[in-house]
Amino acid sequence: MPATSPSPTPDASFIQVEKFNYAYGDHQVIFDVDLDLHRQDITALIGPSGCGKSTLLRAINRINDLVDIARVVSGHIRIDGVDIYSPEVDVISLRRNIGMVFQKYNPFPRSIFENAVYGLRVAGVKDKQELEEAAERSLKLSALWDEVKDRLHEPATGLSGGQQQRLCIARAVALQPRILLMDEPCAALDPIATARIEDLIAQLRGQFTFVIVTHNMEQAKRIADKTAFFYKGKLVEYDDTMEIFGNPKLKLTEQYVTGRLV
Repeated sequence: MPATSPSPTPDASFIQVEKFNYAYGDHQVIFDVDLDLHRQDITALIGPSGCGKSTLLRAINRINDLVDIARVVSGHIRIDGVDIYSPEVDVISLRRNIGMVFQKYNPFPRSIFENAVYGLRVAGVKDKQELEEAAERSLKLSALWDEVKDRLHEPATGLSGGQQQRLCIARAVALQPRILLMDEPCAALDPIATARIEDLIAQLRGQFTFVIVTHNMEQAKRIADKTAFFYKGKLVEYDDTMEIFGNPKLKLTEQYVTGRLV
């Protein structure tokens, strides 16, 4: 992020999405989304497949820049008041402040240790002690340290699926980002591993600002402070999670969260 980023105020929205429109080529997938996400909240993005929630998630760290036909049609996404699509923004620096965890756990074909410190190595860190301290810190944050501390130099692919996903979380937090984006982080996991990930997110509450895409309504209710419901590329309703699920303002939201939307 640029050095000129304004100092945040305690009650200011941390991530501001303003009249945001996004397209892949001529196919528009997000329409006029306005959404204010607050610092250290856990926000769940829900809605049927193809509603634009994952595209919005990937727009927040500009990972969709890697897709040739992806483009911002109009509008803004601001973090701490800085428009992240401004030409002055260093995209590499931006992504260092925004960790990303994907639906399918994807550890690199390297050791557990090298996965944990991968981002630091890319950033040019070479000091052995610094790398070791960062690996331990991030593996502890991801509740994995006690399970792997005696096998750090074994292949990461030898871990269970749930452990691999927690390693991916460790890799994401090693650079100490301010924001963690998660795109259906439990979709490929069994119920026990899912519970471990949810417990981990709860333990990390307050240390990061989370934005999580999920199709699991019960998961959203369990972990999210706020929930945003998307439908056909539009933000339908955004409120406290208990309000969205217990007292939605709009009929469409009620139909979706009760499983009656066809």
